[in-house]
Amino acid sequence: MIRIKLTVVVLILLAAFSCKQEPRNKEASPNAVEPATSDQKAGANGDKKENIEVPTEMAKDCDQTFDAFFERFAKDSIFQKNRVKYPMKWFYYEDVTDEKPTLELVENGSFDYVDFTKDKEAFNNEYDKYEIEIEKEENNNLYKLLGIDNGIHVTYKFSLIDGCWYLVEILDEST
Repeated sequence: MIRIKLTVVVLILLAAFSCKQEPRNKEASPNAVEPATSDQKAGANGDKKENIEVPTEMAKDCDQTFDAFFERFAKDSIFQKNRVKYPMKWFYYEDVTDEKPTLELVENGSFDYVDFTKDKEAFNNEYDKYEIEIEKEENNNLYKLLGIDNGIHVTYKFSLIDGCWYLVEILDEST
């Protein structure tokens, strides 16, 4: 009887300790993401301080081609939110009669994930069909969604900043 109790206790302890999760080495994981940090910056008169949120860079993911960057940007929500240059400019028309677009600055934490993974199939949609056009330059690329008989016209501007690609601006000219 004692032998059975001892065996049960050993199995329980073995199970408990084998399930313990060790913290992963961030350097070993290529997908490691660190939370944004906050820096203090002195104001213009030197005594006021404003809080500036600085997203932590994903150092191992820089110096890549735009295509490699965009493949990950399209499907990884955490990576995407870290690769938006805040405050990001978002231009859009509130009404079809507006002559100039409205500018909204998107702050860190208020950017919503955009699923680009379905863009390749959008041409085959029954409704809201659009095609993709990419204009590549050395340090700026425009990723355009151009609607087919439906008024969709959205341009995402990506810029190469310090060796890393960032989404810096959205221009929504949809009608």
